[in-house]
Amino acid sequence: MSRLLSIGAFQIHHLSTTVPQTRLFASSQQKIAIVGGGLAGLSTAFHLLEKLGDDVQITIFDKTKPGAGGASSVAGGTLMTTFYITKIAETLSSNMARLLHPFSPRGKLVHLGIESLSASNRLLDAATKNNADCVVRDRLFRIALTEKNVGQLKITAELHPEYATWLESLEVEKRTGTVSLGGLLLTNGCQVIHVPSYLQGLWEACQELSPNNIHWRIDDPNTKPDWKVRLEDFDTVVLSAGSGLFHDSIVCNDAGEFPVDLVRGQSIEMSIDSKTAEDYPNEAILCGKYFTPIPNSNKVLIGATHEYKSEAFDAEEVVEELKSRSYDVSPFVWDNGSVMRMTCGYRVQTRRGNLGRMPIIGQMKNCDFHDNAYVFTGLSARGLIYHGMYGDLLSSMIVAKDESLITDKYPHLLWWKQ
Repeated sequence: MSRLLSIGAFQIHHLSTTVPQTRLFASSQQKIAIVGGGLAGLSTAFHLLEKLGDDVQITIFDKTKPGAGGASSVAGGTLMTTFYITKIAETLSSNMARLLHPFSPRGKLVHLGIESLSASNRLLDAATKNNADCVVRDRLFRIALTEKNVGQLKITAELHPEYATWLESLEVEKRTGTVSLGGLLLTNGCQVIHVPSYLQGLWEACQELSPNNIHWRIDDPNTKPDWKVRLEDFDTVVLSAGSGLFHDSIVCNDAGEFPVDLVRGQSIEMSIDSKTAEDYPNEAILCGKYFTPIPNSNKVLIGATHEYKSEAFDAEEVVEELKSRSYDVSPFVWDNGSVMRMTCGYRVQTRRGNLGRMPIIGQMKNCDFHDNAYVFTGLSARGLIYHGMYGDLLSSMIVAKDESLITDKYPHLLWWKQ
């Protein structure tokens, strides 16, 4: 269902298109560059094409083809979009799935959670038309490990029965093979998403909207671009490359313009012994850490560490950390599985505010290489839930050439500038 909001001279539909199919730019075609083709970049591109059609030329710069690399495609719900990640452990991102849902670890609805879930599922619907492998499971489970958690999650089920159903411990164990005090079954748009397939499908959806007006440029990840030269012919630039913005000094945060921290996350892929794999349901489980099924296999992804120090955990430390935090939830996986490989990446984690950890979008105050640059970063662990709605809002800022038309209705969007 869409909800209509009036903003300035145009309207936002949650979630159809933010701006009706009128051309808000002048008659000349606008050239827009998007640096980073992960969740943030492709969402922004899709919404710009919906709003502007043939009045825009979009070029996405990335180091690989859509969905083939970068941390949007790595690990279930922890590692965010990057452009030129400097240190990634062995990664076969084609296996990775992530969790889409609107709830915090305590079961509270995140800010704009319902609207954001609708926005993300609208993009997912568009992508699925081109790639049927986007959805791994149409449900997921958040389990309770303490009595306090039981109370919190039961309240969630009472407040949001359309999305959350409380299950007693025996039912949870029957359906997931995990040990708990009960938990929530999350449905109605709460899903497990195979992110590489999703990004590929969303890219194809962008091409369908305007096939001659969107281009994907693959750059050599071993060569540092001169961004001022690279972007000088574009009217507008969107920097949506996640941790790559900072790792590769695309932007400099020495002055603290961006209230963020870079957090390393490592996950492990477990392969369950084929003799016992049939006894394990392989559902997606949230319990502080997460278990996500890897498509078309008897493998499970478990993650993720939260590492703030410059030196990464070694393999033994990663296994010890994740096992200590998740063994009691699913001893079956640990007792019957073996570690196949590990993934590593970084997420841009924003500082916590009154609304929790919110993404950063808006026009940059200072950009060394372009005078009309926007930023979309800080999706952190909520990349799937927020990328749709915030890409929609950012595209409306760009189309209107005026942040205030959007921020008058959503004043929190510029929290990072304050």
